[in-house]
Amino acid sequence: MQTIVVASALLVAAQAGSPDFLAADKNNTRALSSSCSLYGCTSCGSCFNPGSRPGVMCNGAGSQIGYYCPGDRNGAEGGDVTYACMDWTFGSSAMRAAEASFNGANGEDVFLGVGTYGTSEDPQWGIGACYRLRVEGLGKEIIAQSINTGHDVAGSQFDLQIGVGGAGAFNTCAGGTGSMYSGGRDAWGCVYGGVDTREACAKLPMYPIDGGAMEQAGDSLIALCEYGWDQKVRLSGAGLPAGECKYNPTILDVSRVKCPEELVHLTQIQRTDEPESYAAAPQWRPKGFPNLEGEHKCHAQVPGTGVEYCLTRMMDCRKPSGAFKDNVRPELMVPGRKVAQTCTADGYTRIDVSCGCSGCYC
Repeated sequence: MQTIVVASALLVAAQAGSPDFLAADKNNTRALSSSCSLYGCTSCGSCFNPGSRPGVMCNGAGSQIGYYCPGDRNGAEGGDVTYACMDWTFGSSAMRAAEASFNGANGEDVFLGVGTYGTSEDPQWGIGACYRLRVEGLGKEIIAQSINTGHDVAGSQFDLQIGVGGAGAFNTCAGGTGSMYSGGRDAWGCVYGGVDTREACAKLPMYPIDGGAMEQAGDSLIALCEYGWDQKVRLSGAGLPAGECKYNPTILDVSRVKCPEELVHLTQIQRTDEPESYAAAPQWRPKGFPNLEGEHKCHAQVPGTGVEYCLTRMMDCRKPSGAFKDNVRPELMVPGRKVAQTCTADGYTRIDVSCGCSGCYC
């Protein structure tokens, strides 16, 4: 990739302790020609996502560039690949700065995060939508954006990206060619659920192979892993009948809500059909909610019962579904924010996703 460094405004502000991290990026106008020179053209009018926030150029094998940058090394030998961003992770310095800014400006007290809410009730399977979650045992509610979807996510389940939450079916975190982190998969725990105790976090690598950006941000994989335990977004199966990685908190309420700008600033994907409020509302709740009396419990630990009403967890380090242009409907997306802006192998430096081909004739 080109050696230009594109730093997230959230990273800069998190280091400075700024309550208004968006101020660091207000001069970025996302002009239509901002990234076109990377693709060898003067106008991005033929591209899918013109006006997106600039980033470094991905030069994937077989001319897979921009939003077509491949998400793994399969068939991409000798070229760049792209990954999920590590500052999307629950409790990262950037995410906590986003929470402080949003909460302070809106009189709220919520966590922010990203993950997957796969629902057939939405024309785009939830991609780009934000959901307000009330979860049993948590001290705060969560507003999380769904940037992914998948066959392994149920309609009343939210799969939250937390530190070492389970690499799932498609792992680019560790143990493979082109993985973000060094070493094998053993320290990462269960395929679904990740490590099952807080103490197991200490056995993980501290940083990615290209670890400078994470270290500069004040994050570490170990700290992100521990934070999920501290905030009770994950449960241990130690000493319980079903064993490790089988237990998850119960979701008591879900409602689609307006996406906080602070969260969209991290992901760069946004819908045009958002609700007007950050508050839960009956017309935006999926079937089965509210579940405030706990009538429906998460029974993921019981074989054959599924993961309905469960807050599950994941971290596969992989380019999410919302970063593929074929998974979004352009009429539902905000111009310049049609696809999620993913990262290089350091987990923090954003790639350019304004276009997907040389010459911009896509």
